[in-house]
Amino acid sequence: MIKIIADSTAYVTKEYAEKNDITIIPLRYLVNEKEYEEGWPGTYGEFFDDFLKNKVFPKTSQPSPALFIQEYNKAIAKGDDVLVFTIGSTFSGTFNVATLAKNQCDAPEKVTVFDSQGLAETIFGYIMEAVNWRNEGKSVSEIVEHLNKDCLDKSSIIFVPETMEYLEKGGRIGKVTATIGSILQIKPIIICNKNELTNKKSFGLQKAIKDMFAMIPEKINRLFILYLARAETFGKFKEMIYKLLGSRKDKDKIEIYEGEVGPVVGTYAGPAIGLAWTAQG
Repeated sequence: MIKIIADSTAYVTKEYAEKNDITIIPLRYLVNEKEYEEGWPGTYGEFFDDFLKNKVFPKTSQPSPALFIQEYNKAIAKGDDVLVFTIGSTFSGTFNVATLAKNQCDAPEKVTVFDSQGLAETIFGYIMEAVNWRNEGKSVSEIVEHLNKDCLDKSSIIFVPETMEYLEKGGRIGKVTATIGSILQIKPIIICNKNELTNKKSFGLQKAIKDMFAMIPEKINRLFILYLARAETFGKFKEMIYKLLGSRKDKDKIEIYEGEVGPVVGTYAGPAIGLAWTAQG
């Protein structure tokens, strides 16, 4: 049996995790000197209400090695192999922590730590792929080879922030760029793929959504429609994406999910709408 473990920034739903025996290791965030564990999607409303109202920029931190070691050893004691998914290694130290924990657990050879090279629901898509392959009897090495060969290059998460203020606070863009963007109504499309953040510029929200949709490649098997912070903005965005999906010839072959991005990633982006997808394996 293969035990799948992921950190909380994959934003796996509680229902999916329980159904498929997936253990989630939470990252943490600090607000007003009080530390919290990042919870499940659907529980972030209070955090974002306070975040947007008070504009307090939280600090985030990775889990301790001890949390990973504990879960590794539980699985190893049952005779399982362990496959671990983490947020991209350039965005957090979580991958390094999970790897350090592997080297300190009871049987390091039974543990494989996979650097997702991405963020949020892109990782969830990889986990879904791994669950399907696990259920077909594939080994950890076969799953990892498949993800590296068929998925990583073709999978991404992209989002359009409501304002550049939070990206500027988080050091992702400069203050001058943020100010110019606000004045000119430039909407950056932030693209995350293979441990890199890049961006394209668009003018106005409607054009940005269309440009974002146009970036979806021809062959995908999962599409996640996402929001960060402002749930009330999600309806119109979702409606527009479903309408645009009607023009795709492969629309009936794509699994479509709706999701929420939590505090750890949302802290650096602020209110936003986005799309994530995984490649057709």
